[in-house]
Amino acid sequence: MAALHEPLIEPESTPRDEWNATETEYPRHLLAHQLFEEWVDRAPDAIALTVGAERLSYRQLDNRANQIAHYLREQGLGVNDYVGICMHRSTEMIVALLGVLKAGGAYVPLDASYPEKRLSDMLTGLPLKGLFVSDGVSTHNTAGKSWVIAKEALAGLANDMPTDRPGTIGTPDSLAYLTFTSGSTGRAKAAKVRHLGWNNLLHWFRTHYSINRLDRVFVISSLAFDITQRSILMPLVSGAELHLLPSKLFEPELVIRNVRQREMTIINCAPSMFYAILEWPARQSGDLRSLRWVFLGGEPLVAERLLPWAGSGDCNARIANVYGVAECTDVSTAYTLADFDRYSRTSAPLGTPIFNSKIYLIDEDGREVPTGQTGEICIAGDGVGMGYEGDEQLTRERFVSDTFGGDGASTMYRSGDLGRIGADLNLEYCGRVDRQVKIAGVRVEPGDVEGAIRWHPDVKDAVVIPAMIQGETNLVAYVTCKDGANTTDLGSLLRKFLRERLPSAMLPSRILLTAEIPLNPNGKVDRKALAELFAAAHR
Repeated sequence: MAALHEPLIEPESTPRDEWNATETEYPRHLLAHQLFEEWVDRAPDAIALTVGAERLSYRQLDNRANQIAHYLREQGLGVNDYVGICMHRSTEMIVALLGVLKAGGAYVPLDASYPEKRLSDMLTGLPLKGLFVSDGVSTHNTAGKSWVIAKEALAGLANDMPTDRPGTIGTPDSLAYLTFTSGSTGRAKAAKVRHLGWNNLLHWFRTHYSINRLDRVFVISSLAFDITQRSILMPLVSGAELHLLPSKLFEPELVIRNVRQREMTIINCAPSMFYAILEWPARQSGDLRSLRWVFLGGEPLVAERLLPWAGSGDCNARIANVYGVAECTDVSTAYTLADFDRYSRTSAPLGTPIFNSKIYLIDEDGREVPTGQTGEICIAGDGVGMGYEGDEQLTRERFVSDTFGGDGASTMYRSGDLGRIGADLNLEYCGRVDRQVKIAGVRVEPGDVEGAIRWHPDVKDAVVIPAMIQGETNLVAYVTCKDGANTTDLGSLLRKFLRERLPSAMLPSRILLTAEIPLNPNGKVDRKALAELFAAAHR
């Protein structure tokens, strides 16, 4: 991909070249669905997909996806053409997804539970060729699309189509999917992901973590969440079983029951979603004992929330903190948790770069910062995507020349995340460039305040947001307490606790105790909802 911006300033030396020496061979000539087809040929009768009582073998799933692909080809679908998939978790969702890939197109995952206005905003201006939808999803905002197909019609429309594989079109640089990610303007950004980056990520997952035919991978997140894309294909390119949560909603009790009864071995989700599972009041010892890997990503991970389970005899799993952005195929670094005492009450390290991924930390002048200093996290390598659909200006600003990695012909993504590399050469998360606020002239990162609050023995978790109070920017802390904590005068005690640890500019003006912190549909902390609640209460 050609450079899209003026080169950043190149440093005189790159002391972490060895840290970024991640070059690894993988079948880069193949497309993501071809990796699935290899397993169809190797184990056609093995179970590929389970949703509730419904099960499909690798051969059955391949045949049904092939029929959809032939149908889409007849509709004129070509390379890099978009097809929306706005469906709840179901076999039809996976069939549609694979069918789009096999036809040569790129799928656009949408959450069928989103409000109609949000879906309309996301679809407006997006050049979709067509749309697959779940029952009951409004389609009145789909004007200009060639076709809209409801879930119940999916099987019938392709019944007369052949089950053989259509000839592969496209290249590793073709689009695989387009996923929406939040934007600072309030309008979602549409990030374009290539087959090359997805292939590399899938190869890293199945190789580094030995994903195999004995694994049962449980997908509990929304289709619209970027981690769901890796969660769906990871088992299908490894000969493993893909299991989908048989519910439109996230229900911790249902997740726990499925893990226990079906002996799931792998879960991918946001940390906040997994905390809800671990802290479900009715969870019994042994319910999660079959898990061997838990992959958590999408937001900072608070290790102390995991410790009671991870440190017990009830846990047979290893926990990986994976970091990345949707614009760079979701995962760029990873860290396997081990020494929980080391990062108790703080965010766990983000680890080191995965296969064929490079990480640079830069200052405001575009220079690499020394080890131990904070800088903006920039991502290079095979995972870097193709920019934003319909936003050339933002693409030029964020996808820039990688002058650190060689001749500057490749591309690097400026994430907007802040990080530093510790003495042990693990990347640490230090907040967001766009989340920093100035309090009394001092630049403050709310994540640092959250970390300090979590050190209090009665605190389970904390979220700090900026808010306007009497015309000035202040910090507001929402705090949840541990079971059995004495909440009498806890706000006053926390203020005293924080005054001993933080400068005055970092002290929250308000500390509000809450029973729970709201999550968005992707299972992440919903900071926007907290800000809106505070604003509504203090108008």
